[in-house]
Amino acid sequence: MAKPPLSLPPTSDAPLKVTLLIGSPLHSPLSVPLFELVVPASQPALVHPDEPSFHPLPEIHHTFRPEQKLPPRPISILFSAVVLAPWVVLLGL
Repeated sequence: MAKPPLSLPPTSDAPLKVTLLIGSPLHSPLSVPLFELVVPASQPALVHPDEPSFHPLPEIHHTFRPEQKLPPRPISILFSAVVLAPWVVLLGL
């Protein structure tokens, strides 16, 4: 018999009991024992050939740019007025 895949957890010598459970919120469940499953012992985990190169990397220390400096508020208002002035003239015609 072939060994089980590595994804299965290791088992003991006791067989696993497989049971079919059928139920609903309105009725009590029906439990039907089906069979006992004997699973052979799992394979040992394989060692990847590149295992020595897999190790934690040093912590990355992030550096952020300094906060952007904004121009003074009166200069911002002046340039906004210059940009919006042609619209005032066009809508006023």
